[in-house]
Amino acid sequence: MIKAADKVVKTCLGIKPNEKILIVTDTKMQKIGKVIYEAAKKISKNSSLIVMQPTGRDGKEPSKIVARAIKKSDKVIAPTYYSLTHTQAAIRAWKKGVIIATMPHVSEFSFTKGGLTANYKVVYRFCKKMLRHVRNARTVKVTSPSGTDVEFSAKGREWNNDEGIFGRRHKLGNLPAGEVFVAPVEGSVNGRIVFDSFELSRGKIELEVKNGKVFRMRGDIKKLEKIFSKLGKKARQVAEFGIGCNPKARVIKNTLEDEKVFGTVHIALGNNTGFGGKNKVEFHQDGIILKPTLIVDGRIIIRNGKWLI
Repeated sequence: MIKAADKVVKTCLGIKPNEKILIVTDTKMQKIGKVIYEAAKKISKNSSLIVMQPTGRDGKEPSKIVARAIKKSDKVIAPTYYSLTHTQAAIRAWKKGVIIATMPHVSEFSFTKGGLTANYKVVYRFCKKMLRHVRNARTVKVTSPSGTDVEFSAKGREWNNDEGIFGRRHKLGNLPAGEVFVAPVEGSVNGRIVFDSFELSRGKIELEVKNGKVFRMRGDIKKLEKIFSKLGKKARQVAEFGIGCNPKARVIKNTLEDEKVFGTVHIALGNNTGFGGKNKVEFHQDGIILKPTLIVDGRIIIRNGKWLI
């Protein structure tokens, strides 16, 4: 874990001795948070650690104290149990120039055997290659052996590249990294989505989507139903489509790791205001689709999980 933590602060974040570094973690993830803090402290003496209580839900805002600390930093690394990636606290700080690497519910597997052990120069090349083939996409269609059959419009939407090399660039992304993703045009998503891996369920779940929103569900959906009931129709919005580009990542029922797996795609519900969408809600959850076939503007880019580009 120490070796991977060094990679996070040196290769991925490119921390410099004079930078103000903040590690934000919580009581469930503080073991990993402290390992990263010790790695950061070796480079920048101006490194701080905040240990907070878990927020309770992916996308839920942290306290005002934490939000202010994030905004006053140069670079932030956030290994928290629930994701801060799509919170307004992270998005506002990022827009002010703070570089933020979020690590929601990151597992020790990612540090020792999974996505964080990747050669990020290789991940960078895979992400750039995929981006070249999808960046001007108008229509996107996805099918899978499990029953996914969904399509949407990406016309006018910017595709994002989360390749794991942050450096001095104006960036908000995940670690482990390795995906290319987009916010589908609101109202354009129609069809069936079957998640092969979804943290809020014990098995596969099936979602029927019409005009961008989930209207029918099957499977172990109790946790998802509870969130929909509490947050309303905005939580039902299909918010993101992403393509895994990390050859070291493995499906382990951990969203942060799973969504980066090379040859998979993922679809998220909830908030997407941080990457080109219009749906603002304190919720964001991804589900993984295995062995997908991806068709972009009539051209097959991935067939049964194998890249054709």
